[in-house]
Amino acid sequence: MKCKIHSLVSESVASMDESRTVQEGVELMAQKNVGSLVITGSDGVAGLFTERDLITRVISQGKDPANLKLSEVCTRDLVSISSESSCQEAIKKMHGHVCRRLVVYRGDRFMGLVNLQTVAKALADKSGRNNLLVNVIGGVTFAAAVGVIALLLYNLPNMVQLADKVTSNPPVTHSGQ
Repeated sequence: MKCKIHSLVSESVASMDESRTVQEGVELMAQKNVGSLVITGSDGVAGLFTERDLITRVISQGKDPANLKLSEVCTRDLVSISSESSCQEAIKKMHGHVCRRLVVYRGDRFMGLVNLQTVAKALADKSGRNNLLVNVIGGVTFAAAVGVIALLLYNLPNMVQLADKVTSNPPVTHSGQ
């Protein structure tokens, strides 16, 4: 079965309106134990606020999180993917856009997020299951080959005796005279 994004989507994502402060966003992230927030606006998903945004756009810039709106520091150019896409497509998209999260849509409806770690784990698990099947088939083939060799070795003394009898007693030939 092919790995599909819809089976990996985290639909219960933490979200907050873009008019709220960074301080409120960080508090929600800590409360929910998440590394990102979906930032919403009047038209739906407006952006994504991540721990990286906090470090690079707030803390390293010396800005006050209590007086800074999420809309001012969230990532706006989000990369999205269809829920029917494959995990391989998601990895290629993340690699091509140098991002670790994708916004997932089913048609025009926002479904949630998927991150690099989740997609990579799903692909590794799928690969592991495939490798297990190959290993089982290989193991059975090996066991059958060992069994045939053992059977031949078990019967080797009998085959040697038979060969000795055949070579020491040449067949009698009758001449027509």
